[in-house]
Amino acid sequence: MDLDTQADLLPTGAGVYLFKDPGGEVLYVGKAINLRARVRQYLSGHDERAMVRFLVAQAAQVQAVPVANEKEALILENSLIKQHQPRYNVKLRDDKNFLHLRVDPKGHWPRFTLVRRPRDDGARYFGPYHSATHARRTLAFLQRSFPLRTCTDAVLRARRRPCLLYQMHRCVGPCVALCTPGEYAEVLDDALLFLGGRNRELVRRLAARMGELAAAERFEEAARVRDVVRSVEAALETQAVADVKLGDRDAWGLFREGDRGAVAVLPVRGGLAREPQVFAFDAEVGEDAGILASVLLRWYEQDVPAEVLVPVDPGEAVADLLSERRGTRVELSVPRRGDKVRLTAIARAAAETRFHTTWTQEERRQRALETIAEVVGMDALPYRMECFDNSNLLGEDAVASQVVFVDGEPARSEYRRYKVKTVVGADDYATMREILGRRLRRAAEEGTFPDLLVVDGGRGQLSAAEDVLEELGLQDLAVIGLAKPRTERRRGDVDAVDKIILRGNPEPVLLREDDPALKLLQYIRDEAHRTAIGFHRKTRSRSALQSELDALPGIGAIRRKALLRHFGSVRALKAASEAEIAAVPGFGPGLARRLRAQWDGGGGDSVA
Repeated sequence: MDLDTQADLLPTGAGVYLFKDPGGEVLYVGKAINLRARVRQYLSGHDERAMVRFLVAQAAQVQAVPVANEKEALILENSLIKQHQPRYNVKLRDDKNFLHLRVDPKGHWPRFTLVRRPRDDGARYFGPYHSATHARRTLAFLQRSFPLRTCTDAVLRARRRPCLLYQMHRCVGPCVALCTPGEYAEVLDDALLFLGGRNRELVRRLAARMGELAAAERFEEAARVRDVVRSVEAALETQAVADVKLGDRDAWGLFREGDRGAVAVLPVRGGLAREPQVFAFDAEVGEDAGILASVLLRWYEQDVPAEVLVPVDPGEAVADLLSERRGTRVELSVPRRGDKVRLTAIARAAAETRFHTTWTQEERRQRALETIAEVVGMDALPYRMECFDNSNLLGEDAVASQVVFVDGEPARSEYRRYKVKTVVGADDYATMREILGRRLRRAAEEGTFPDLLVVDGGRGQLSAAEDVLEELGLQDLAVIGLAKPRTERRRGDVDAVDKIILRGNPEPVLLREDDPALKLLQYIRDEAHRTAIGFHRKTRSRSALQSELDALPGIGAIRRKALLRHFGSVRALKAASEAEIAAVPGFGPGLARRLRAQWDGGGGDSVA
């Protein structure tokens, strides 16, 4: 049974759908309010994201799990993504390396430990810390400042006398009953305030305790509390002040290029912006809102803040689920102005920085070439790409350009410029046929065929290129057109992207605006356009100068060429002094004076 038939049998209610390959491996998990309609969007091509095409091509079956509503679909989707880790769902790179601080307040003499994965075991978890070094430094600070036990349960039970840490005032000695459960709980509460970002409250609490100890003349203990206050205040000074009115909240940022990207969360506690937590993802077909929804649900297993600022709205169901995990209402909002926008901008900048450090420019070029090869249906990467464009002014001084990109980079030494020889008037299609024919015939002689031809234009320009390939017996040479979405924008679609036109395919391929493959193709097209325009202007200027010089008495072909080489344009020549003209080979003061008089007397002023 093919995918279309399977889609027709799906229910029309809410639920989760799973695309699977022929071996039964889950490729993608998604949620929908209407399962049948959503899956049909994938199969009919109405979902224009590039990765969707590859997903559908690999899928052999689609299954659905109906649920009662969107919230249940979101919960099930999140659970299935965790279970199957599908290729085309968001995967947080290095997620397995994130460390959390764990403490069980209800345990016997609770202690802090570092763990990789939080569990639903009633303990408190802090993090995740994307830097293991930062996580261990935080634990070391806790152990220096808050004298809780660090020994394991087995060591604790075997102790008969306090260890060296007690002598160093780094532990209150619960192993041999040198503190009461109430005193131990007080130290634990201090540590939890610090980890929760409630540092100002912690400093006030410690300052009050220090005053009580000093009044009781327990000066040594008061000094130790003073040292903790100083340590916490020093930690406060390293944090950037956001705005005390902002209180406690998280700000999220998202940066994408195609199916790769990074997300960042900037925690704000007590008005202070803490270190952003950032991680990258790749091979993701979802929209920004879907990616963010998945990340939020995986991130906030517990300890959900009262307010979460996001760059795009992930949906009301996400806000409801986070509220259930917190126990009170969570405000999930997209800020539009003010300091909250600044916070999301900081988070986005952190995500962009991580993206560019995770994937080098070379890796991104490689990914762009891979996507182009997939879109065009090539067996190998397009190592050498050539793009052609032409330029004229009402059919006059028609020229064309050929730019060459090798391994995703411009090879400017191999650029070529052509003067159109056989086409009369402004005929883009005929010009394309002439220039491509000249280029490919030379390629047959030199053996330097491109892997991919890119023509600037739509279906007409592509057809002209196909005619040339067929005439020369080069039908196997890959060729595409890159067309601007003029029609779509005239209809009011301001977000329309450039269209990749493939031969034999009536529908254009649309990549995301930020896809590296599309950006590379646009770069090639823009280089061809810039080169053609520049050559046309130069040719037109030389034609104007040639025409101007033809009317001058005493100037023959050799002297005209000398002036053309020396000045290059009418404007430069007419602005030159007698001495500058006299310096041109074949000229002297007398001829320069006559030329200068010709222009100063009004001759040649018709040409600018």
